Amino acid sequence: MDPAYELTAAVISRLKADATVASFVGSRVYNRPPDGTLTPPYISMGPSDALTNDADCIDGLEVTMQIDCWSWGSGEAFSDAQVRKLSGAVRAALHEAEMPLPTNALASLRHRITRYQRESDGTTNRAIISVTALLEVN
Repeated sequence: MDPAYELTAAVISRLKADATVASFVGSRVYNRPPDGTLTPPYISMGPSDALTNDADCIDGLEVTMQIDCWSWGSGEAFSDAQVRKLSGAVRAALHEAEMPLPTNALASLRHRITRYQRESDGTTNRAIISVTALLEVN
């Protein structure tokens, strides 16, 4: 199995299982959001990249992935408060998390940066989270 895909699946499962993240989005954590009307807030996986990072007889892979948090509506969703709280929950759920993978081994998972922006429609707030994982490839 592709190590980066395996990691993506594990991250989605972890976010869905995390009580704080789920208090915002329920099970609305998507690799790719479904077509049609979406209920905010939700989380989607953005682009990722994988870089070979071998060391002393270990096949290594460094995977950087983007996780997008989306919010719009009234109250805290109108400002960026809701998306900031949600992205904080995502960071807490993933930073230095230990997650078993079916085939490969997760050596580390670290939050790198979170950016906040208002989308061009003027109402959608987005947090763009970047995390980096080091994997031992089997």
